[in-house]
Amino acid sequence: MTTSSDDPAREAWAGEFFDRWYAALAAGEGHDRPDPASWRPEELRAELARGTDHDVLHWLLALDDDGTAAGAADVRVAVHDNRHVARLQIAVPPGSRRRGVGTRLLAAVAEVAAAAGCSVLRAETERPVAHPEGTWPGTVALRRWGFAPGLVEARRQLALPVPARTLDDLEAAARPHAAGYRWWTFPDAVPEPDVEAVAGLMARMSTDAPQGDLAVEPEVWDAARVRSGEALRRAQGRRSWTAVAADAAGTLVGYTTLVQSAHEPDRLQQWDTLVVAEHRGHRLGTLLKVAALRAAVADAPEATRVSTWNATSNVPMIAVNEAMGFRLDELCEELEAPVADVRSALAARDAVRR
Repeated sequence: MTTSSDDPAREAWAGEFFDRWYAALAAGEGHDRPDPASWRPEELRAELARGTDHDVLHWLLALDDDGTAAGAADVRVAVHDNRHVARLQIAVPPGSRRRGVGTRLLAAVAEVAAAAGCSVLRAETERPVAHPEGTWPGTVALRRWGFAPGLVEARRQLALPVPARTLDDLEAAARPHAAGYRWWTFPDAVPEPDVEAVAGLMARMSTDAPQGDLAVEPEVWDAARVRSGEALRRAQGRRSWTAVAADAAGTLVGYTTLVQSAHEPDRLQQWDTLVVAEHRGHRLGTLLKVAALRAAVADAPEATRVSTWNATSNVPMIAVNEAMGFRLDELCEELEAPVADVRSALAARDAVRR
């Protein structure tokens, strides 16, 4: 059985379906991964209850005849931009694998994407670096249905606390390269005078950050979208610390954000880090990350680690992270396939079985 969170029975997700859906998601995502950075159930419940202005959400649940959760999926279609892409995740607990559950969920996902007018399916798989490449179950399954690699990101983790001398030395080495720039930090909401400029920087993430071979269009950001995202984070129990940099004219040219969930207080997540292309080479990335980390750990001393993700091709940012002490532990592969091709492959399989 599949059920979508946008159907008339949406309220049932808060009770009858959600717990089973999340249990299947967590069991599938977390299998053979020592430290999955998955959303907590409270965060996803808040998203379901509040909704989001950014995406149309579809949550699907596969149930055995006795009502046991056999698999979970979700599909997200952007509202503001990149509406040709349906972003998906499919998770099947180990005990339900090799029974066709993932294939059935993929078929349902492809139908949702087609109905939404999407032409591309995008999925990601995360695996520990110690696991042999090409044998991770999620990647094997996606490639079987025609998904091709688009971007590989590396997850690195930083143990806290970082020795003060390490941060001091990084800042001292970077400052001489950043003459004429200034940088500062703020917690949570973007101050009103800067919100439009920060929205512009967020839009630049889709054009200035590495995207590999993914089918990505420039994103559309404005102050309202920034504020909507902040409201959702508050509802989810998340707080943040952002560092921004400005040039001599006062124009914002870079930012980075650290986020902590009340439901996982021991982890800080490094979200976007960007210095716009025309202002690179001044060590602003280092200065921003050091400033944000200092602000976050001062407010959140219970945090024991920071998780960050970078495209493997982003050599300068990886160098900054490793100088801070981040160490590689997982690889995240994003893969894409045309919706039409996936549906055709699934239909061909069904025809053969008949």
